[in-house]
Amino acid sequence: MSTAEAAARTAPRTVMVTGANGFLASHIVRQLLERGHSVRACVRDASKVDRVGHLLRLPRADERLELFSTGDLADCGGKFDEPMDGCDAVFHAATPLSPKFDGEFDGERDILNPAMVSTREILDCIERHSDTVRCVVLTSSMSAVAPRPEPPVKDESHWSDADAQRSRGNWYGCAKTSQERLVEKWAEEAKSAGRVREVFRFVAVCPTMVIGPVLNAQKDVAGTMGNFLRCFKGGMSEAPNDSMSFIHVDDCAAMHVAGMESAGAGGRYMSLIDSWHWNEILEVMKELYPSLPDYTPYQGSDKVVATQFNLDKMNSLGVQVRSIRETMQDSLQYLIEVGALDPPGE
Repeated sequence: MSTAEAAARTAPRTVMVTGANGFLASHIVRQLLERGHSVRACVRDASKVDRVGHLLRLPRADERLELFSTGDLADCGGKFDEPMDGCDAVFHAATPLSPKFDGEFDGERDILNPAMVSTREILDCIERHSDTVRCVVLTSSMSAVAPRPEPPVKDESHWSDADAQRSRGNWYGCAKTSQERLVEKWAEEAKSAGRVREVFRFVAVCPTMVIGPVLNAQKDVAGTMGNFLRCFKGGMSEAPNDSMSFIHVDDCAAMHVAGMESAGAGGRYMSLIDSWHWNEILEVMKELYPSLPDYTPYQGSDKVVATQFNLDKMNSLGVQVRSIRETMQDSLQYLIEVGALDPPGE
């Protein structure tokens, strides 16, 4: 990288982040502030200190962080114009993970519709602010990189079938695949029609299971860290005949930031370390946390081979990722520190 390229990559920018108080997005905000950028953080309700206080306590937040209330994703029309005004880049990290309605769950209403409505509004807003916005970074998911049957080696050219995900009731996967397809098509058409600048870039980061310390520390752990916690508390008495990949939340956030800062970045990037069979995952968990309840390893002759990945494009972002063991160790330490898990031997 030339001196000029390095200077351009680290030049301070003003950026907007949706879902800014979420697990991953909070780390994106933290890293942006650390790197000298100014952040317009969009949250459902900025007046709820218990939900946004951790953002306000971040280093340099008093100088370069602004909070904006943008309400529910399904009803966000016109609410991104103020925070996007004058921004150089947009991080769209907000997406519904679970139903927010009382009563019967409706995947179309609770997950797919809010994801698509908010994404369309973000894209419309970018066109209204195309004089300054040069990049949009979308938090997608490895659930959008899951074709059936699975290829021998996965890379960014592989896509999930959103209609098939819908028919299987995989609403989160359907939403992520549909979101990414929508933004990809829009970016091509908007550039071709001159609705955004010629230098405009679209970057999609596709994380696998994201684990690591939660900035809004609390004993009641939810989301992917909640799933990870359940493993330590005996959520698996038998190892599944399957594999799983992970990514440290710091590394995933760094990939988002690198995608924005690097003028050569574009398109989709997987975000993961490696994939292990659950036998190996639980074995390392037991080593790190001897109090892990006993489990039965999978011993069948048909033991699957862990999913293989070509990580060349991901590595081009220049982010040095932690190992699975280190990622698990950091996550375990966090769970113990917040009291969600007893120290080993207690």
